[in-house]
Amino acid sequence: MTSAVNWKRLFWKKIIWIDLGVVAHFLYFFSGRDSQIIENVYSRGIFIGLRWIWDLTMGLLPIPLLYIFLFLLVFWMAGKIYRRITKQYNPFPSVWKNRIAYGFLNLLAAAGFIVFWFYFLWGFNYNRISLERALNLNVTPLESTALKQEAELALNMAAESRREIKGAADNALEDPLLPVKLESEIRINLTGILKQMGYPTPGRIRIRHMWPGDILMRFHVSGIYIPFFGEGYTAGKLTAMEKPFTLAHEMAHGLGFADEGSANFLAYLACESSENPMIQYSGRLAYWSYIAGEMAVLAKEEYSDLFQRMTPGMIADLNQISKNWRQYRGTLAKIGEKVNERYLQSQGIKEGLQSYNRMVVLVAAWRKQQAENDHAGIDDPN
Repeated sequence: MTSAVNWKRLFWKKIIWIDLGVVAHFLYFFSGRDSQIIENVYSRGIFIGLRWIWDLTMGLLPIPLLYIFLFLLVFWMAGKIYRRITKQYNPFPSVWKNRIAYGFLNLLAAAGFIVFWFYFLWGFNYNRISLERALNLNVTPLESTALKQEAELALNMAAESRREIKGAADNALEDPLLPVKLESEIRINLTGILKQMGYPTPGRIRIRHMWPGDILMRFHVSGIYIPFFGEGYTAGKLTAMEKPFTLAHEMAHGLGFADEGSANFLAYLACESSENPMIQYSGRLAYWSYIAGEMAVLAKEEYSDLFQRMTPGMIADLNQISKNWRQYRGTLAKIGEKVNERYLQSQGIKEGLQSYNRMVVLVAAWRKQQAENDHAGIDDPN
């Protein structure tokens, strides 16, 4: 009799997680993109509270939560195996048909658990009001002439900031040129930008380096924000030129901006607002790289001309970045790209990985708006 009661209790516990996952998924797609309700109730309400809770508790730990979780997971699994071996614990029904049904129910419950907590802890931010709408940016695709002008400007700005880096030569830049407290400086810059835009900047989001340093890069990922831990991670073996921009990108995710193009845009502005030329250069080099990628497809001749005008130092930096990433090409990298593509599309982002490139039109629209405001004598556009 006791066994039957326990089975019934286990069954309903799993059904609850399945239901919660379905409800969360339904609410996400029902609310739709650019939802004012999500913006007000979740992104500027519930998520703000969650951010404070994470950062004032787990965020104070000196050890990344990912490592603590992996340790506890291994410990838990070892206990499960031990109890199975010693026959102290066997949750599976004796009849094989029931075993299959129970296993399937377990999978559905696990999926529901993950889906519910993903949306509750962070995922609903995909449906918040877009930055272009919130900032009244006139975002339009760049035709070839405008794209070339933007590319020339980005190239000149990147070269200018690189010249200001003390100790920089014509060889690729190295880690010693980065500020010691890089995370803190990026946090100050990013929260400053968001405050100017009228966004809340709760807590003290942590972005940590992941070790082994190449584990993310093998999946063609430079950084990741994990909602279940409330913190982000950057690949430990990124080049010095990539680290500030990548860190700012993941920090933007952690502050509630789920869209990749928006995170890139905010990362660029955070780097651009820095007084440290190395941080500034990282953002400008990333921006140039995204524009160059567009021009390589849409305007090959102009792209070749601009590439020849790059300074030796910039060429060395880009070659070092390319050389570093070439080490990690292979099956895992292809799998990582496919998974990321499918994940983004599952969140309603049809462009998939191309959504990262939206940074270009956002930056161009932002610069145009700032120029118009300066011309009109407006100090604060917001």
